[in-house]
Amino acid sequence: MSEGAEIEHRHLRSAIEYAVLIAEETQRRKPPMAVPNELRPFFGKPRVPSGALGRLRRSIEADDLFRSRIAAGASPELVDDVGRLWLQRPDGWVDDALAAVRAAEAERAAVDGAAALRRAEKRRVAAEEAAVRARAEAVRLQALVDEQRTELDRLVADVAKADDALAEMRAELIDVRNEARHARDREAAATAKLERAVAASAVGSATPPRADGADPAIAAEMLAALRAEIDSEMDEIRAGVSRSAASIDAAIARAEALLARTDTVAAAAPNRDAAAASRRQPLRLPGGVLASSAEAAAFLVRTGALVLIDGYNVSMLGWPSLSIDAQRSALINAVENMRLRFGTEATIVFDGAEVVGANSLHRRSTRVLFSPSGVIADDVIRAEVERTPPGRHVVVVTNDAEIARDVRAAGANVLPSNALLAVL
Repeated sequence: MSEGAEIEHRHLRSAIEYAVLIAEETQRRKPPMAVPNELRPFFGKPRVPSGALGRLRRSIEADDLFRSRIAAGASPELVDDVGRLWLQRPDGWVDDALAAVRAAEAERAAVDGAAALRRAEKRRVAAEEAAVRARAEAVRLQALVDEQRTELDRLVADVAKADDALAEMRAELIDVRNEARHARDREAAATAKLERAVAASAVGSATPPRADGADPAIAAEMLAALRAEIDSEMDEIRAGVSRSAASIDAAIARAEALLARTDTVAAAAPNRDAAAASRRQPLRLPGGVLASSAEAAAFLVRTGALVLIDGYNVSMLGWPSLSIDAQRSALINAVENMRLRFGTEATIVFDGAEVVGANSLHRRSTRVLFSPSGVIADDVIRAEVERTPPGRHVVVVTNDAEIARDVRAAGANVLPSNALLAVL
């Protein structure tokens, strides 16, 4: 193993690219300087690929004469501190180089932390804007529900009116039937009376004048008057029956119209219920609880819903001073504890299946996923929501506005990362 082997290849990039540049430049001089052959394929390239750094490092370390010659011209403007120490190799250079590496990593972490804070602030603003839009949508939906309830109340009142009209028609029908029966009885009595009068008239006209002095002409006049009276009474009865029938027909038409309207609404209601049942519905929060609050998180993780966690989105916000590996471990341990306290079923999704140990991070009760090569964790979370049955509630923990928008459209609840951290 070469001296300084604990220094990673990536920390020597500036020195290796400087060596390639100097080697290329010396080939234009007469006579050209001898250089390691491994450097030649990278002449004219703007950047050495990461995969080639180790090979070039070994070729430079194997050629002490070339390394010592180019070390003299390695200025701070061209080569960083670690690279100059590697090329020049003064006494104790390995310890000095490792110290420089640690200093550079700390500086880079500070810069990354500041950038992470800026990203977190942008996500927080986006989450607040999304919350405002969600509240506005809730107000709109509540207004729509109120309108539907008003329409339903009106239809219920129409049905009640239809029931009253039907009851009234039944009573009126009974009266009309009684009146018709009475009319038939009166008609029969009048007909019998007329027949008797006609029979008496016929008998009177066939016999001589009676001894009691009754005049057949007078009897005929009385018969004609009786006929006129009976005809008038029958006309009046028929007119009354016609009026009652017309009234019943009109009432029946009104009732049928009301019932048809009620049937239409009743038929549409199951369809709306079926459509609502075919898609996932978000969990309703208790009254007065904001969807972005710690109270919402404490409620949602206890409901038995599937909780999908945007891993790095939460871990970088919760443990910014730790390394990436330590952040992952801290988040997984915290979610394990949440599972023990609340019985929460959780899945944590991280970027990158190539992470060392990715396949060994499955815990007994917490499911840990790493996105496949070429796929981001955001898409894995979307796919997990889509493949979960609609009858199962899903809670997605993220501050990413795009993920939040997509999973909310799929019927999932969205919980900000800071809200989950408050209950971990």
